[in-house]
Amino acid sequence: MSDSTSHNGSAPRPPQVDWQRHLRAAGTPAALPEIRQCVVDAAESCGFDMEDVIKLEMAVGEACTNIIEHAYSTQPIKYDIDLQLMRYSNRLEVVIQDYSSINFAVSDTQTYDGIDDWISTGRRRGLGIYIIQSFVDKVEHRFVCGQGNELRLTKYIS
Repeated sequence: MSDSTSHNGSAPRPPQVDWQRHLRAAGTPAALPEIRQCVVDAAESCGFDMEDVIKLEMAVGEACTNIIEHAYSTQPIKYDIDLQLMRYSNRLEVVIQDYSSINFAVSDTQTYDGIDDWISTGRRRGLGIYIIQSFVDKVEHRFVCGQGNELRLTKYIS
């Protein structure tokens, strides 16, 4: 029997979502406080401690700031950012969808081994991906031509 089938031969049941929330916000800096508050509310309702709440808030805020600054700044139309927050029994997943025509693959972005590595470069910017990857447990990205980027951030409940 493969991992993709259950003991009775049927496909396994997908994990049960306890609850989910959706937020569609303007892809502008003015929307960032609303986005961050939505993440804080969701993380607190999952029972994360304050440190993890702040980490989730910073990771999502950084991802959305990157969308606004890098994906939407060159677009003639200001698109929205969609957030889908899903609580499972063991984790919170935040899916961030942009509508950019540019593939911003997280794995193709320069990252640093730590703050000291970044400081040694003399740069004042460029920590975004490092923050995102350091503050959540799992980062997944996919780009669909004509639809945009989907970034899935997962934080496990300990």
